[in-house]
Amino acid sequence: MYLLSIACVILMTGVLGFVSGMDVGNLFDGISLLLLLLFLIPMLVSGGLLKDFNNAFRLGIGKRQPASLMELKRAKEAVSLAIKVSMAASTFIGVMSSALVLFVVDDLASLGPSMAVSLIVLIYGMGLVLILLPLKSRLNLKIQEFINEKE
Repeated sequence: MYLLSIACVILMTGVLGFVSGMDVGNLFDGISLLLLLLFLIPMLVSGGLLKDFNNAFRLGIGKRQPASLMELKRAKEAVSLAIKVSMAASTFIGVMSSALVLFVVDDLASLGPSMAVSLIVLIYGMGLVLILLPLKSRLNLKIQEFINEKE
């Protein structure tokens, strides 16, 4: 069922791009994606939650049973941190790159495409959030189920 949320994000991006007449192939910007990951991974490492973020996928999507309630709570906290960092980092990168574009623009005809590229990181960040939200909900349910089993 988790793959459904990923498919939904991809499908809706394609539909919105098609409806607007934009070439969906123009939505890929490797540098923006790299910058977002360069924010996300060090933040998870500095929070001590990178391993727990990996476990979140195994616990939330896979059939792996949690060893303890603490393991589930740490996985949920890692996903929550990833959601917050993704929103903050994509906004920060988008605004900074937009400011840089506005600062160096010479030709007004190039302003639109340049701004579109600088704001693609917001699409990536919010797409990641949309993908991680169902995982967070599944972890919440697993926490509740774990507590009910122990009672």
